[in-house]
Amino acid sequence: MPPSADRFTVRFENVDAAIECAADQTVLSAAVRAGIDHPYGCASGNCGLCLTKVIEGEVNVLPHADAALTEANIARGITLACRAQPRTDVTMRWIGNFRGI
Repeated sequence: MPPSADRFTVRFENVDAAIECAADQTVLSAAVRAGIDHPYGCASGNCGLCLTKVIEGEVNVLPHADAALTEANIARGITLACRAQPRTDVTMRWIGNFRGI
């Protein structure tokens, strides 16, 4: 079934897995719900433990702490999975290895 305008496929290179994510859902919440062991800490955009590189596609980034996601990271295509909502199908690779609680 092809994705609709409000649902997208998110692929994680780290685990060679793909999940479906709603446009109004964060990548992290969709990953956790699908059983992907994506690293995270606060899940609210403050700690930076879910830093994730966007390889392909586009995401919308919700408000976050500047210390958790710097302008330099954004320029390199890095986002926070807990604050990223897909706008297209996306391929990503998380950077951290901290397991959420």
